Amino acid sequence: MEDRKPEVRLSWKEGQRLTILEAVRSGVRTQVSAAKALGLTDRWIRTLIHRLEDRGPGALAHGNRGRSSAHRIPEATRQKIVGLYREKYEGFNLTHFGEMLQERERLEPPCREILRRILQEAGMWERRRDAPRHRLRRPRREHEGELLQLDASIHRWLGEDQPAIALVGAVDDATGDVADAQFFPAETTEAYLSLMGGILRKRGIPQAIYTDRDSVFVVNNAQEVEFLRAQGREPQTQFGRALKELGIEWIPAYSPQAKGRIERLWGTFQDRLLNELRLGKIRTRPEANQYLQKNFLKRYNRRFGVPAAHSEAVYRPAPSQRTLEGILCWKESRTLARDHTFSWEGKPWQVLPSDRVPALTGRKIEVRRPLRGPLQAWYGCIHLKIRLAPQKRPGFSFAAAEPAYPVRGRVRL
Repeated sequence: MEDRKPEVRLSWKEGQRLTILEAVRSGVRTQVSAAKALGLTDRWIRTLIHRLEDRGPGALAHGNRGRSSAHRIPEATRQKIVGLYREKYEGFNLTHFGEMLQERERLEPPCREILRRILQEAGMWERRRDAPRHRLRRPRREHEGELLQLDASIHRWLGEDQPAIALVGAVDDATGDVADAQFFPAETTEAYLSLMGGILRKRGIPQAIYTDRDSVFVVNNAQEVEFLRAQGREPQTQFGRALKELGIEWIPAYSPQAKGRIERLWGTFQDRLLNELRLGKIRTRPEANQYLQKNFLKRYNRRFGVPAAHSEAVYRPAPSQRTLEGILCWKESRTLARDHTFSWEGKPWQVLPSDRVPALTGRKIEVRRPLRGPLQAWYGCIHLKIRLAPQKRPGFSFAAAEPAYPVRGRVRL
């Protein structure tokens, strides 16, 4: 039995080349004409004709067809990459997956496209394509600390079986660095005041902040605005008041696209941080905050931060810790009653006697509720001692009293 040569499939281009070379062999056209038609030299045409005569049409196929490349990643390594992605890193993007292979698995990763091809051949990767959008990006500020964008991302950060919590953060517009970020149960005034405290301690006072028009930053209730203006008071929130005392300009955004830098930050965090929290089996908010501060933010800023146009930062030095506690808090004024009491959140509070000030009946004091610690009362720079006042007993009403015995007939007074 004769040995059969392996079957070779020619491409359409190779088929056209075969047709032209057969025409040269049969004398229908010249070698020079065939060379011009195929974009080759007449010398190479003669070489191809000799190969065609010796080995048949299969000689026109490339010599490496059907062979594995010498640079191909070993099959064991490819299977290990697929197994790691399936078991631990499913949902990671290709760049992040490559970084995890190098940092955590001590495995030198191939380039992004090779990773994509390996996962695609294993049926574990689908092409992701976003709808095209035409937008003009606002140029960055030139100095670090010139503008911070603040926002919150409410998501199931600790797992699909856990309730959604808020990740509140600030990104520097000039460098893209995350100035600070913290997890909170919800997006509240307390969350943003605490975030500002972290920024002031770590970096200093920025020139301006850029936020949406959430009720944390602006009074949106028309009736409340009218009521405050009728009292001669400026309609501002507690956070707005704190910014004013710190000398920070507030710039409102009127659409999500206007603060696109921090909106893109949340997209990156939900892609990277979410998977890393899952990988580390982090299921509580304190653990998530610890991982965020000590690990993730430092790596993120090194990886994605860019130099500012001007190297000098414009953060101003933050005040002392005691001054900050008096700014980053809830603060309202109260007028003392004759018995030196005031009301706060529906409860009476008693101001105790002090040797530093005389009687304060009818005077206005400042009541502060700090982020941590008990309620405080201040008269100027003097800290007043306070405690919960005893509740008044309900008064006796003769009109509401029922007679002890039935009354018969008409009583004449």
